[in-house]
Amino acid sequence: MREATYSYVKNLFNIEQIKEININIKINLNVNAEDAPAISAKKTSDVKFLKLGTIQRHIFPFIDYCQTANISSFGFDLHQLTSQKILNYNSYEPGSEYTWHIDATPKSPIKDIKLTCLLNLSEEKYEGGELILFKGEEVLCKEFNEPGSAVVFPSFTNHKVNKLISGTRSTLALWMSGPKFR
Repeated sequence: MREATYSYVKNLFNIEQIKEININIKINLNVNAEDAPAISAKKTSDVKFLKLGTIQRHIFPFIDYCQTANISSFGFDLHQLTSQKILNYNSYEPGSEYTWHIDATPKSPIKDIKLTCLLNLSEEKYEGGELILFKGEEVLCKEFNEPGSAVVFPSFTNHKVNKLISGTRSTLALWMSGPKFR
């Protein structure tokens, strides 16, 4: 059996729901945090932060999908999500990108980021900005280009966001962690 590269769901939210989520995110962007992009990667998107508890009820289908994807596709031992969990709200404008990187916590003695969970909150279609994973070869996550769609993949998977050509690409990133890999 081949290990899953990623799990996705299209149209988890419709455009009206996306707009409502974006409004709630923008009024709750109050976490004083600094972005820490992967070492040696180029990241030019605008990143803001918020706590899960401030928007949890608005994105419950996304959280539920992430947990379901883990159960059905990956099987990682994960910590429970709390209201204090910090999420990243990423905005890509034309020319923005995030080159090859992995999401990891190599300095933590007690936990590892195990799943990268992304929700496409773009309110309009955009050109470029494709999510590419590397699993022996480049894998285009074409399903994630649709606003309202979600993708989940192991955080140790090398991935990138291609340069955005036109429009605005908005995503919400949630990292699910668990005990150190053994």
